[in-house]
Amino acid sequence: MKYLNLFIVLVFLFSCKNPESSVEKIEKLTILHLYGTPYERGYDYGVFMKDDINKIVEKWINYVEETHEQDFDDVVEQFFKNTSFLSEVEKFSPELIEEIKGIADGAQIDFNTIMALQMSEEIDVLSDELENKNCTSISIDKSDSSSTFLAQNMDPDLIFHGKPILLHITDPKTNLQSYVYTFPGLIGLNGLNSKGIGITCNSISMLNHGSDGLPVAFIVRVLLQKTTLDDAFDFIENVPVGIPQCFTIGGIEGAKCYECSANDKQIFYPFEKKNITFHTNFSIANRDFSQQFIDILKEYGKTVDDPYFCPRYFSVYDKVEDFNYVLNYENIKSILSSTDSEYEQISNENTYGSLIMELSKEPKLYIAPDRPDSTDFILLKFSK
Repeated sequence: MKYLNLFIVLVFLFSCKNPESSVEKIEKLTILHLYGTPYERGYDYGVFMKDDINKIVEKWINYVEETHEQDFDDVVEQFFKNTSFLSEVEKFSPELIEEIKGIADGAQIDFNTIMALQMSEEIDVLSDELENKNCTSISIDKSDSSSTFLAQNMDPDLIFHGKPILLHITDPKTNLQSYVYTFPGLIGLNGLNSKGIGITCNSISMLNHGSDGLPVAFIVRVLLQKTTLDDAFDFIENVPVGIPQCFTIGGIEGAKCYECSANDKQIFYPFEKKNITFHTNFSIANRDFSQQFIDILKEYGKTVDDPYFCPRYFSVYDKVEDFNYVLNYENIKSILSSTDSEYEQISNENTYGSLIMELSKEPKLYIAPDRPDSTDFILLKFSK
């Protein structure tokens, strides 16, 4: 058995494009330490996670064909033909195209399929399916006694619930490091970098979408290349966004919550004192509602001016008040681990992982690679 394990390790080493890349496992979490050029990092990602990526892709292809009642290749061909997402990727992040080529080659999967996987949410939104989403994000600005915190329960569709993985990416040109949480095959769901910049994402499907803009996964990765909070804010305020999304961006100095749609971007704060943000999946500040959503409300005798937020929003609101607007690691962990709502639980069956980011000069990541109400958090720091 010892020799077999050694053989497996050697196969990995000889298969890698960069000998510094490696796999680490801590309880349920698989950490990929990725070094080298974008292609090398992607290739090693693909090699390390080949079986898991293929399982996710197979489930996703079946889902797409059932949803669209078309052959998968036809759906993807029409999607790329009728949108300009790919041209925005080429404009803003050509190095990520090289990384995705690496993933495709390492996992031995067609490049167009892996590229389409990066835009799986865009494909969903453009099918005009209004689906329930469950992500919950929270932030609090730094104070005299505490750092900025940015946190999220990430709740993707169950078909993407593979092996929880954390990409630990090191840029050889700048030595900038990033921790990026994701599922096998995707370049990123959320994360933070070694300069203390972090990002979370919540879909807000009732807003208008477009057929252009930078896809969400690429926005996450490009933002994590920023080294100052001003640059991060400037990027999110100016980058074209195709599908509606709430991005909460944080850094050492504080955090902002941006509700973005195809036609508008609005900053949202739930309290009068603007040091705390949180979001679920219902747009509040941004009023760029889609006609489809307006029509659905009419069927129930409602309009966009009627008060309504998702139950998780009120749960978080009440819990923040219960903590007297004082949020730290333990309080945020308690909120994200909550299951006491009879309507929508904050920690629920779709929760694929929970991240609490302490954004300081020496950033820390607390990560639960599953539901936080039943999984211990792991503390990670960046290497010097």
